[in-house]
Amino acid sequence: MYYITYVFTMAGLGADVLLPSGIQFIINVVMTVPALLWMDAWGRRPTLLVGAFFMCLWLCINAGVFAVYSRPARPGEFQSPSESMSVTGPPAKAIIASTYLFVASFAPTWGPVSWTYPPELYPLRLRGKAVALSTSSNWAFNFALAYFVPPAFEQITWRTYVLFAVFCAAMFIHVFFVFPETANKPLEEVHEIFDDTKPGSVKFFGTPAWKTHNTRATVLRQERDNFSEEEKVGFEGRAQEHSQTAETKES
Repeated sequence: MYYITYVFTMAGLGADVLLPSGIQFIINVVMTVPALLWMDAWGRRPTLLVGAFFMCLWLCINAGVFAVYSRPARPGEFQSPSESMSVTGPPAKAIIASTYLFVASFAPTWGPVSWTYPPELYPLRLRGKAVALSTSSNWAFNFALAYFVPPAFEQITWRTYVLFAVFCAAMFIHVFFVFPETANKPLEEVHEIFDDTKPGSVKFFGTPAWKTHNTRATVLRQERDNFSEEEKVGFEGRAQEHSQTAETKES
């Protein structure tokens, strides 16, 4: 979201973007709250898929509005060469609205889930290093993005939005085919998803990601001990099987 300040300036709000930027941060904070409350109920996959879809949508709208209604910035009109376009009137309001909606789509989806998802994928012996690597990669790409956006607006103008929209579309496809559901699953079940030794499993991947589901209802019943005796016996058998499998692999 490093490009948002440039967008506000090019959309006719002038150099003083403190208020619109403050509104953007307020939207970001407020829209994160639903994820804190209901992210486990939504599941990781639906949250990421919905977020990628809507972020791609708002980026496409901004790209289209800038492409149709913008004009090149006049010499001396803006303080930075990165502010290479100018839009006024209703199209400028549409751009500002789409930008706010982009933030509102990011805040409850990719914002929090990108921090929640990595720790749920790895066993305990790898979790610390894996999460450290994912976090450092996240900040490294943020650093690279901060350097990329200004020259991108200067050189390719509104096509910068097209590039980001393509990334969001790729995110949607990537999540659908590769990201399994990990919400409300113990480490043993997550390991089963990636286990390629199960009969009938695809060799490069245990359970296809699109066949994994959120089991929150079952987990809540288990926590409340709201099971019949047969179901309890089944859960105990699965727990024993997980334990034996882990012991076998450790030996």
